[in-house]
Amino acid sequence: MGILAHTALRRRPLILGKGGFGRQLADWLLAEGWGEPQFLDDNAPGCAGKLRDYADPALLLPGRPAFVALGNNALRVQLLQKLAAAGYETPVFLSESASVSPSAVLEPGCVVLPQAYVGAGTHIGMGCIINGGAIVDHDAALGRGVHIAPGGIVKAGAQIADFSKVDSGEVVRSPWEQQ
Repeated sequence: MGILAHTALRRRPLILGKGGFGRQLADWLLAEGWGEPQFLDDNAPGCAGKLRDYADPALLLPGRPAFVALGNNALRVQLLQKLAAAGYETPVFLSESASVSPSAVLEPGCVVLPQAYVGAGTHIGMGCIINGGAIVDHDAALGRGVHIAPGGIVKAGAQIADFSKVDSGEVVRSPWEQQ
């Protein structure tokens, strides 16, 4: 691979998973200047390979950004760990139209989608998805691989266990609120 091709590929994010979420993430990445993504998927057509092909030398360039767009929360975290160990960058994606407090901590591989809100003092574990319109209020703590669906609400100080899902319209109450 020539140096120009090598440099161009480095700017093309790799997305594991070409289902609905993966295709949406690709649109947002492209719109926000990340470059045209490549996909790995075990079942979808038009991909550069299967999920396990992330270690292919033709794809693997140290520092290349990679995202995991799979609904299986535990598998998403497992693949993020493998990508990082292989040398990929597993950045946080923050949509330009999301609102994220500067004091929030987001671990690698998190995706915060348009119109989502992440409040002050929150801790968002590795590989979490904060979907469009979701709210994670101040001082909440999300474990690894949590998915807050569109319109899900995690109130102030609430804690969400690893690999959990907060569904659309669901409200997880603060620990000090009466049920």
